[in-house]
Amino acid sequence: MRKYGYHQSNSDHTLFLKHRKSKVTTLIVYVDDMIITGDDTEEISKLQELLSTEFEMNNLGELKYFLGIEVARSKNGMFLSQHKYVLDLLTEVRLLECKPMDTLIVQNHRLGEYSDQVSIDKVRYQRLVGKLIYLSHTCPDIAYAVSVSSPGKGLMFSENVHLNIEGYTNTDWAGNILDRNSTSGYFTFMGGNLVTWRSKKQKVVALSSAEVEFRDMAKGLCELLWLRSLLIEVDFPLSSTMNLLCDNKTAIDISHNPIQHNRTKHVGVDRHFIKHNLEEKII
Repeated sequence: MRKYGYHQSNSDHTLFLKHRKSKVTTLIVYVDDMIITGDDTEEISKLQELLSTEFEMNNLGELKYFLGIEVARSKNGMFLSQHKYVLDLLTEVRLLECKPMDTLIVQNHRLGEYSDQVSIDKVRYQRLVGKLIYLSHTCPDIAYAVSVSSPGKGLMFSENVHLNIEGYTNTDWAGNILDRNSTSGYFTFMGGNLVTWRSKKQKVVALSSAEVEFRDMAKGLCELLWLRSLLIEVDFPLSSTMNLLCDNKTAIDISHNPIQHNRTKHVGVDRHFIKHNLEEKII
């Protein structure tokens, strides 16, 4: 790709970019599948011809299906879903006629190990959890339930008048009854559209709710910085300072306060990382 004038993205090594006459062409590669997009129609056509001379490939036209994700366009925006993927999964577990539930997991539900439980097929369980993790790419509402247990729904990307970047973080302090580790998560939005998210069990035991929220804020900030770096590479205009939102007042106060706190020395790196980005007005 370099000999054609493209450079590899520092934010995503599967992404190749070419800037020409204030326009950009992007190539996304996943094994032997590719997506070409951008606002330089002349360069897009040229790239398709060049790739066809190097590889045996087919042009499938406008993107409608990619890696199990269905893409539909309308005047309101772009809709991503995994309808066929869900049907195949329900068929595999023999739940095609199951009734939908409004809540995927009971609030404050606690999972544990009990000696009187019937053993399950561990390999099959792990395979199904893996498939649910992939399904959460278009159904973020199942991310928490999937991380704890480690159709027709999808993601709608709507056109909005603003392109603000926002991140939300939250945790359940000491939620695991076996080891008292916490499950944390973050969501990032661009222009009011959900673009990335994650829910995962933390590897350390937090001594306070402020500590676990603080660690999660640092993870959420890393995601915002990565998204910012990616948008800069594709010449996307950043309209304002990014917003990072957290509902723990103590964690927010520590982020703004430069005084060393005895009870938070062990999260000092995260504290200074967040404080630095606040002072630089990145968030």
